[in-house]
Amino acid sequence: MSRFTLAGAASLLVAPLLAAAALAAAPTVSDGAADRLAALTDHRTAAIASLAVQTVAIVLLIGGTIWLAVAVAGRSPRLAFWGGVVGVLGSLIVLFEDGVSAAGPAVVTALDPAAAASALDRIDSSLAVSALEPLTIVGDLGLAALAIATVRMGVPRWAAALFVVGAFGETIGFATSTRALIVAGFVVLFVGLAGTVPTLVRKPVERTVAAPATA
Repeated sequence: MSRFTLAGAASLLVAPLLAAAALAAAPTVSDGAADRLAALTDHRTAAIASLAVQTVAIVLLIGGTIWLAVAVAGRSPRLAFWGGVVGVLGSLIVLFEDGVSAAGPAVVTALDPAAAASALDRIDSSLAVSALEPLTIVGDLGLAALAIATVRMGVPRWAAALFVVGAFGETIGFATSTRALIVAGFVVLFVGLAGTVPTLVRKPVERTVAAPATA
């Protein structure tokens, strides 16, 4: 097994587990300024640790998505390309949002509660955040395309289905600030990936080779 395969497969499996643990332990999953202010005031260490682990999980998911796209490219090149590009794009948007959220602890420390709540609200309602937040679902569409491609590689249909359900489930959970749905979504995503990754790891990466030109 190559290092690329080992790293990619491990990243894809570890990412949802880290995310589920981070969100289960987070003081709040709400985007509301008042809730975030309370979390950063009363549970500052837990809030910062949760955000850090979430960020690591997103980075691992990006790496795992790239590996997954490469693994299925030989059998489904178009699904692999567009699924990989769109899947990574969605994760990069989430990574950007986490980067914006990282300013929260500094804001709460530097300002009084009323001013801090106002600043957090302005950050969350800024044009960049407001415009990009609805686009996070494109990442799930990319993962769905890759899930379809994995079925063509021999992955069980139930695993691919759970892969898709988990991805969309956690996104809906974030949109509705529902902790149980977020954590359940990541757990289902992990179960789907646990049924997907072994099949892909056992199969060598198929590469398309152009036929030699004839005179």
